[in-house]
Amino acid sequence: MDKLENDFKKIVSDLKIEDTPDRIHKDKLRWEMLSVFNSSKKGSRQNSAQNIWRMIMKNKITKFATAVAVILIAVLGITFLEESTPTAYAIEQTIQAYNTIRFLYVKEFKANHDEPLEFWIKSDDQGSIEKARYYLPEHVSPEDGSKLITWSPENAELFFKRKNSYLIFQSKKIEGMMQYLLQQSQPKLVIEKLLEDQEAGIVDMDIQQPKQKHKPVTITVTDKTKPRKIIYYINQATDLITFVEFYEIKDKRDVLISTTEYYDYNVPIDDKMFSIADEVPEGVIVVDQLNQLIGIPQGDMTYEQAAVETVRQFFQALADCDYKKAGLIFSGISEEKAKEYFGRLNVTKVISAGPATPYPECGEHSFSVSCEMELTAPDGQNRTTKFGSVKVRCGDDEMHPDRWIIHGGI
Repeated sequence: MDKLENDFKKIVSDLKIEDTPDRIHKDKLRWEMLSVFNSSKKGSRQNSAQNIWRMIMKNKITKFATAVAVILIAVLGITFLEESTPTAYAIEQTIQAYNTIRFLYVKEFKANHDEPLEFWIKSDDQGSIEKARYYLPEHVSPEDGSKLITWSPENAELFFKRKNSYLIFQSKKIEGMMQYLLQQSQPKLVIEKLLEDQEAGIVDMDIQQPKQKHKPVTITVTDKTKPRKIIYYINQATDLITFVEFYEIKDKRDVLISTTEYYDYNVPIDDKMFSIADEVPEGVIVVDQLNQLIGIPQGDMTYEQAAVETVRQFFQALADCDYKKAGLIFSGISEEKAKEYFGRLNVTKVISAGPATPYPECGEHSFSVSCEMELTAPDGQNRTTKFGSVKVRCGDDEMHPDRWIIHGGI
């Protein structure tokens, strides 16, 4: 490997943008692990359940978890492990109150890591996400370092501190994940889904309500289809879910995977928290995937053909000194940055590109492509150089998933 190839390798490895909106949480926040609980249905219960609701409403208001137990005993035959004489509770009043959650602060602790993932969420009167902000510490992705992300319907922002990169894009997937976190904080939605899953035979549940009111009610949910367990802790004084523990069951032992803690219900969050444009440092590398169309379209090409064509067009753009196009193919960096980083390579001609080899480490449709080109050396002499492993993929632009880019590594 000669000096020019080493220079190119250093440029690209320093700049690589490995994260995309749809991969930020992949295998990190364990959405799949929780998917059995990630939807709730609104509507009436069976007639027997409706009669129970009416009976409960006639009684004195006491505690949320007790009412849940009464319903489960009557409808599903579930019993408490600890004997007690509960008083019925006006659960419909609780449900109405929890429909008005507007602000929420959440921490998620991964097993064996002290620094949490943090989430700030704002919703509207109908319970739909309006804005969100979250922080991913370095241990989530050690190679990339910590990340700070904000989301609104108009745009999303992502700041890589270690790479000094600022990504602007759009995402529907972030909205869905934040909506899920909000739903998991609300007893109404959680219990409705658990009741449905219990009736369907998907889960088993144990509910315990300690007589000591300072201790939380616990709902232990064991999945009957996969080796996993979730425990919800509900504050008896406020009827709020305070934290949730997620376990995998290995060799008949419960192994803690993560803990999600809920804080600051309905404590207003300053709107400034939902944009990081003023927080990124000067000189940051801006990758704009919102106001410009990045990459090249796949069209009728196969994945392998599109990967090869992406590499060919990138180096041809450098040969043509078309740094605007080169920047768009290289994740969406600016024309000025593309010239600064790649202009010194002095590409004069693309000799060949390909073949493309699958590179699943960077995604389902990621490939490693070789390329041979002619460069002008500092002494003015032309020479042939081969780059053996330029990394390309599609799907970084969630709104245009068929666009192919060079994402960094070679």
